[in-house]
Amino acid sequence: MLSKSHPIILFIDRFGFSVYQDTLTTIPKFNFTQDLVSNLDVVNKVQFVSLVSTFIEINKIVPSSLAVILSDDVIYIKDLAGPVQKPVSAPAPKTEATEDKEHKDEVENFLENIPFEEILARVIKTGNMNRIVAVNRDLAMTIADAFMAKGSTIDSITPGFMYGQNVNFTKGLTADNLKVILGNVEILRSGNLLTDQEKMIIGRDIRSELESPAAIVEKKKQNLTQYILAGIFVILLIVLGVVYFLSQKADEASDTKNINSIINQRIAVPAVIPTAIPVPATASATISPSDLKTVNIKISYDTQSSSIAASLKTDFSGMGFENVVNEISKVSTPEKSSVIFSQNISTDLRSSIITEIKEVLQNFSILESQDASSTIDISIGKS
Repeated sequence: MLSKSHPIILFIDRFGFSVYQDTLTTIPKFNFTQDLVSNLDVVNKVQFVSLVSTFIEINKIVPSSLAVILSDDVIYIKDLAGPVQKPVSAPAPKTEATEDKEHKDEVENFLENIPFEEILARVIKTGNMNRIVAVNRDLAMTIADAFMAKGSTIDSITPGFMYGQNVNFTKGLTADNLKVILGNVEILRSGNLLTDQEKMIIGRDIRSELESPAAIVEKKKQNLTQYILAGIFVILLIVLGVVYFLSQKADEASDTKNINSIINQRIAVPAVIPTAIPVPATASATISPSDLKTVNIKISYDTQSSSIAASLKTDFSGMGFENVVNEISKVSTPEKSSVIFSQNISTDLRSSIITEIKEVLQNFSILESQDASSTIDISIGKS
């Protein structure tokens, strides 16, 4: 557990995740936005992985062993009923097989109500109690996959409640609770959702363990019937669509004019750009001359975006910035363009930069790094 040097502790809560590594001067935080994660479900996996990869690069996180800790607000928990005490003189006490069947039924009913396609779930023994814990597999593993793509290895995914009263995660990762975590790595193993202990259930595979062969055959028959009904429904929709199309063809000439008018109106509406951090826009920003001399702007691009990068550099130089550098990206081109401000870039300066970029790029994300130097990193993506 945490076999490599400079281990990474990653804490996930409902609002994002934070990262500790002894090579970092701070504990950087990645905030979830509605276009990435909504109700603990991953909305856009490709964009999510791309932004997490950028986060890793900007904060210079070194590849190492990764331990993921889950906040109570991202997991589903149920305390299971304990074994039934058998009375000494009971005429017909429950058998061990009956108790095991009731235990499995309780676990299955709990997992059926978790609103995700795939889950990581496990029965963990805490003291004298068995507790079933589940988390959306897509959320936890999408974040972990981005770190593994950079060379890290995942050792554990552990619920935070395993540390009991010794650690308070209400403020995320702090110096105090990190001392407890790093001093008790055995907890990461005993509560690990990725390894076996007692009973382990991953996703919906528990059904195959709990159902009899006859029930499985019956379910397959039911599924086949559902597929046939679904196919008939799709065919009916297609027929209705053809009929509707033919009925509307007579009015095509007049409708075309109306449709073109609507399309033109929609094209005129500017696209809403989702941002990872709120940056207020001002009508006229006041920028001190010192900002123009001390701020370093780096524009990363691929060969297909060289003209865009050149245009941005010309615009920034025209604004008075003295340190603007264009360089071909050494990593794969992200799907979406992004602008990453260091934490000490002023609001007025951010507003001016964003206004200038909007003249060239129509869709980009805005992030913030924990870098103490005055830097603005612009990555030109595919869209």
